[in-house]
Amino acid sequence: MLMNKSMKTKTIIITILLIFASSAISYSQQQSGELKSVSVNNEGINLSPLKLKSEDSKSLFQKPTKKIYFVPGGKIGMFFLQGDYNDHQLIALEVFGKYVGDGFWAEISLPFRFKTSPAFTDIGLDLNVMYPFLGKSNKSEVDPFVGGGLGLHFIGRDRDDSTRTSVAARGGLGLNIIVGAVFFKNYDFNIMVELKYFNYLREFDDLRYQGIGLNIGATFPR
Repeated sequence: MLMNKSMKTKTIIITILLIFASSAISYSQQQSGELKSVSVNNEGINLSPLKLKSEDSKSLFQKPTKKIYFVPGGKIGMFFLQGDYNDHQLIALEVFGKYVGDGFWAEISLPFRFKTSPAFTDIGLDLNVMYPFLGKSNKSEVDPFVGGGLGLHFIGRDRDDSTRTSVAARGGLGLNIIVGAVFFKNYDFNIMVELKYFNYLREFDDLRYQGIGLNIGATFPR
């Protein structure tokens, strides 16, 4: 009789343990399913590490948004006259505004070139467009470019005449052809070096005015 009671007690304890174990497994599976199906709780916290990992890896492959902006700048250099004015050099100063777009940039500039003895001045208003010829494949901070444009220039000079003093002056269109490189291309502060060929498209006092300029410049941070 005592043995039967002991067996019954053991059976009851084992049954209770099995029921608790079954309930615990079911509850664990239920909680796991809820975590998989719900990725964000009421406080906005992401509960799914797999989803977090997937979103993080996806953001690494997103292309950065290209900046489009306008920034002012200045240049200084020398302008070497060619052709009819060979062996003459002008000091070149320039202020400009640079508009950066997608795959190109444009400059509106006010160049001022001058020399003394005899005096020669060139004041212009140019509009130039530049294209980085390495394109989007260039991952460095140095961006070589080629470009060109047109401008309206007003030119004046003292005639080289020992008998009398006279001044020649004229306004007309000029053509720019430019090659160069921009440094720190991914910022609105750039340093640039350029070689610029300029050809005045009218005769000036029966002579042709053209030359090659070497300039260094920078844009000013906004």
